Formats: sequence, C-alpha cells, structure tokens
Amino acid sequence: MNERQTMKRLIIASALGVVVLIIGGFGLVAAGKTFHRYQVRADAENQVRVYNIQIRQQAQRVKIAKQNAEIRRQDAIGVREAQDEIAKTLTPLYVQFEMTEALKAIATSGSNNSTVFIPAGAAGIPLISNANPKKVEQP
Repeated sequence: MNERQTMKRLIIASALGVVVLIIGGFGLVAAGKTFHRYQVRADAENQVRVYNIQIRQQAQRVKIAKQNAEIRRQDAIGVREAQDEIAKTLTPLYVQFEMTEALKAIATSGSNNSTVFIPAGAAGIPLISNANPKKVEQP
C-alpha cells in the first residue's frame, strides 16, 4: 500500500466520521424534540391528575364542613331543649334564692376579704356581709 492510498482511506474515513456525526446530531435533535413533546404531554396529564385530586379534596372539605354544621345544629337543639326543660321548673324566686346563697358563700368563705351587698326585702334594702361572718351590719 502506498502513501496515496492510505491518505485516500484516511480522508474517506474522516468524511464518513463527519457524516455519521452530522446524522447523529440530527438524530439527537429529532429525539430531543420527540422527548420534549412527550414531556409536554406527560406534564399536561399530570396537571389534570393534580386538578382531579384538588377537586376531590375540595369536595371532601365541603362534606366535612357540612358535617360540622350539622353537629353544631344538633348541639344547639340539645341546649335549647335543656333550657326549655329547666325553664319549666325555674321560678324567679328560686333564682333569687340561689343567687343569695351563692353570694353568702362567697362572703363567708374566708378566702377573700370581699364585701357583698345582697338585696333583700320588698324595698330592696341590702344586707351587708363582711368576710368575717360574726360581724354582720344592717343599715
């Protein structure tokens, strides 16, 4: 083999290498575009899935809010019924008696030095009771 043929083969191999590189480059560009289209489609499908999940979550939140509202409604009905039952047997005199007893207990408890004015009688003249139960003054 002479030098000329070797040079010819080297030029042909180099040209073939360049052609392969160019074709490979075009192939990579085409594959990149195809991959990009695939990725865009996959992203769109994932976004639809995310929206569907968010819609289901919102529906669940609405359902929970309705249940909480129903619980509060039932609690209010129970409180109203209890108050109606208590109101049937509660008289103003009994309420006044209980208030007076509670104020007396506060005044004589010894844990504070309060002065409590307790209305008494038809004229509303207060009795004055100090923390010391032995000293009870009346005006």
